[in-house]
Amino acid sequence: MGHWMLKIFAGAMVLVGLVLAVNPELLGDRPLPSDPYEAIERRVTWGKVVGLGLVPLFHFSLRPWMPTIAATLSSLVAGYLVTRLIGIALDGSVAKQWMYAGIELLLLLPLVWWYLRTRT
Repeated sequence: MGHWMLKIFAGAMVLVGLVLAVNPELLGDRPLPSDPYEAIERRVTWGKVVGLGLVPLFHFSLRPWMPTIAATLSSLVAGYLVTRLIGIALDGSVAKQWMYAGIELLLLLPLVWWYLRTRT
């Protein structure tokens, strides 16, 4: 019973993170900055919620530790990457944001490889 409840909670976290990345003004009264770079950065802050929600959707145990660390790091990077791409799509293309997205993608590839290599 607990396993599917965790998956529901994790899915809800991902959904909430994505909704808040699309519309960060739902929480708080600060308007979205007019500068596209700053607006994207505000959206990206919800990437950690998306990333932490992704972990229990595909990784199910704490031990052994190495796959858990790899799953957590790859999920966080994926969450930041997804929310950054949402920001780029909604706020406009900014060269520095594309550079960050490229760096996140380059980080994500070895982290996923590490996870796939260490999981049992």
